[in-house]
Amino acid sequence: MKPEKNQKKTIYIRDTLSDMAIAGEDFSGKRLIESHIQSVRFEEGRFRYLRAQDSKFKNVSFGHALCEGGHYQDCQWEEVMIQDALFTANHFSGCTIAKTTAKLSSFGFSTFHKCQFRDSSFSEVAFSGSWWHDCLFEREDYFFVRFPSSTFIDTRFVECRLQKAIFRAATFIRCSFEKCTLDEAVFHKAHFVDTKWIDTDINQAANRDEVRYD
Repeated sequence: MKPEKNQKKTIYIRDTLSDMAIAGEDFSGKRLIESHIQSVRFEEGRFRYLRAQDSKFKNVSFGHALCEGGHYQDCQWEEVMIQDALFTANHFSGCTIAKTTAKLSSFGFSTFHKCQFRDSSFSEVAFSGSWWHDCLFEREDYFFVRFPSSTFIDTRFVECRLQKAIFRAATFIRCSFEKCTLDEAVFHKAHFVDTKWIDTDINQAANRDEVRYD
């Protein structure tokens, strides 16, 4: 389909958007159901309040984009690139994010339920005030990724590199860190409840002041 035809639609059901660039446009309020978004560049536009269900995003890029207030259910993100984008106050449920790269972006105040992050690389990304329930981080490579005042429940970090990650005033309930590296990470005022450290040395962290364990 041509880009101009796609942009006029509001609801995409079992549709495909591929090989296009959507720049400087307002793509807000779209609905994607069982659709496939591949090799699409969203640049310098507004993509607010997107609703996607059972859809796949592959080789998609978001650059200098405003993507607040979206809702993604049972979606797959693979080889997605995110740069200077705002994904604040989004809701992700049952999603898989794999082999994705994110830089200088924000997912602040977003919620994640039963989501899996695998083999991705994030640098200087903010998840301030985010909420995580029954999620999995596996083989993630993070540098200066920030989770201040975030809450993690029944969430696992497995074989992750969390260099300079910021977990200031974060809460962990029934979580586990398994075979992770925490070089220069910050856990200042973090609260751990029934959290396990498996082949992971929290002493690698740069700041553990006022940490609480229950």
